[in-house]
Amino acid sequence: MRTLLTVGLLLLLASLPGAGVLAGDAVAAGRAEGDGGGQAAYLAERLRAEPVYVTDQAPREIPRSAAGEFAKAAKRTGVPTYVVLLPERNPFDERLLGAVHDRLRRDGLYVLLDSSGIGITAVPFGVDVPAESATTVALYELPYDAGPLLTFQRFVEALTDDDPAGRAEAAREKYGSDAGRAPEEEPDKLHITRTDRANQSFLTGILLAGVPLLALLLVLYVLRRRAASAGAKSGGRGFAGVGGRGLLAAVATAAVLAGSIALGAAVLYDDETTDPGPPPTRADMDARLDRVSAGLAKDPVYVDPESPAQIDSAELAGLRRKIGGLDVPVYVASVPMAPEDESGGQGDTFLKSLGRTVGGDGIYVLADPRSGYVNAVDYGIGLDVDLYLLPEAIGYPPRDVDDDDLRLGERVGMLVEELTGARPGGDPGTAPSPMDPPDPVAEDALPSVFAADFVPGLFVGTLAAGLAFGLVAGTVRIFGRVRPATAAAVAAAGGPSYEAPPDPSEAYLRRTAHAELEALAREFETADPGGAVRVRVWDCLDAAQLLVDVEEDGRVDADATPEALATAITLIRAARATLAAPGTPARLCTLNPMHGPAHGRQRTRLTPGAPARAVPLCAGCRKAARSDPGTAHRRRLTLPSPRGEARIPYDTAPGPLRTAGEGVPRLIREVQEAAGVHD
Repeated sequence: MRTLLTVGLLLLLASLPGAGVLAGDAVAAGRAEGDGGGQAAYLAERLRAEPVYVTDQAPREIPRSAAGEFAKAAKRTGVPTYVVLLPERNPFDERLLGAVHDRLRRDGLYVLLDSSGIGITAVPFGVDVPAESATTVALYELPYDAGPLLTFQRFVEALTDDDPAGRAEAAREKYGSDAGRAPEEEPDKLHITRTDRANQSFLTGILLAGVPLLALLLVLYVLRRRAASAGAKSGGRGFAGVGGRGLLAAVATAAVLAGSIALGAAVLYDDETTDPGPPPTRADMDARLDRVSAGLAKDPVYVDPESPAQIDSAELAGLRRKIGGLDVPVYVASVPMAPEDESGGQGDTFLKSLGRTVGGDGIYVLADPRSGYVNAVDYGIGLDVDLYLLPEAIGYPPRDVDDDDLRLGERVGMLVEELTGARPGGDPGTAPSPMDPPDPVAEDALPSVFAADFVPGLFVGTLAAGLAFGLVAGTVRIFGRVRPATAAAVAAAGGPSYEAPPDPSEAYLRRTAHAELEALAREFETADPGGAVRVRVWDCLDAAQLLVDVEEDGRVDADATPEALATAITLIRAARATLAAPGTPARLCTLNPMHGPAHGRQRTRLTPGAPARAVPLCAGCRKAARSDPGTAHRRRLTLPSPRGEARIPYDTAPGPLRTAGEGVPRLIREVQEAAGVHD
């Protein structure tokens, strides 16, 4: 389930302190709807030529050469359909589509997707189609890794369904979630990650070594016992005859098992790539560089027409005038950078590649209209100015203004002024050479299941087979027969204040963060708190937004990490608990801070073998610790490792959440410090 935050939360936040951010977003939307040379006009002109427009700024996610597949799907809608695929989501997608329609002046179904495939917006103009129901189906029925092409194909499939509204409601009921509750089901991932392949390789190695070896040892053990018994009855003559045939049978059994496991692994684990989309061609990877270099051949300042403008016409004229007065050539490219672009999101790499494409020496400047960062490289001049570390006032967006006002043109102008009087032949500085971007095919290719962690799996499987055989043989020797092991399950009565699994998936964290924000919005509006309670709740909400809503557009950021999502859930639940009971303690459950505030201390072991100590716990964890102190540590929250390894305890993961055991105020301070925000 891939829902986003609702408009209700945006309206609620508009009534709280800091609502000026929404006004800034409206300005950004206005820029998207700007004059004839703006983003909407550019997209309209592209759609006038072809009804499907695929950005050239995300070839690693969705290459332009895939436009034909989108066009095939669009023809099945039964109405004129115009599809736009851009690098990122915009909180005013419907306004952008409306502006494009106003300029194109053609009725039909207008669809906007982002390169990740997570977001889709559809607006019908002058046609009667169930766009809202089809969008709901596409968002709920598909997992996060579906990609934009499959998302659009599912959208079209639902649009032409006999009962799109019923299908949308069924998808919402099946995959939806209420605040703090995981859905009964969630769509299975369509593609695996490198971590998944490493786990598959490790498991294959364990099974391939462990199962045949254990079978070999057990067959030989059983035959030896039978032969020993027969030998005793026949004066010792039966053992050799039975043992020879037994050895051949044991080896044959082990070989058959090994072959079956290897063949099964090769068939079952046959994924070859982590990317759902078609691989980009060389032309796809070069498309944006060619576009920007062609623009720079006509004008020293190139502003990306796909993105909302951050440099106005007056600033453009001023930049051209300043650049014309310099003794060295300067080229400015205002284009956004992201991991899915041809340079892998590396600005210096993009500028070096741009210099090669343009074919001329000069100072190349990147002004990112999305992040607001400015950087520059010296391509072939050897200027006596160090461009590697630009002053903060030039290189970084200002902190004291609204997010939509990055002062990009002003700061690029300051950089150009810094170059006044600069001459070649000086010390160009100590800028390192930019890294080569990863190969778009190789970075998504999966290793063979018999590579990665296969060899360590063989070693573990061998040890496991020896250990299992020893246990079986020992049990038979002591008791005379194999007794099945039994395990007792201890059920803890009651539960925590909030439900949260100890090993949540990223999809669960993202859904829950969205649901918790909606729940807090409803409860805040109903409670209408004042005084210290309002301040405490707002501090928690503000810190949560710093983690998962950096753009302050009322939506959970697509790039929010699992640690950030878990921290945001913890803060929001602390705020909700404060609304429900203003006297709620600021301490959080030590085993799993997503359970909410602690309601007392209880002695327990936080890790196996560690000494028991009294720690703050929620009601559910306290009951579990009293019932079985030795297993209470299993309720401890773990998160995916940022390096793609095994899960790690939350209090050792990098990020603010590791300080949750010290209480909500400390956690808020850690979030603010990490975000560069200070009281």
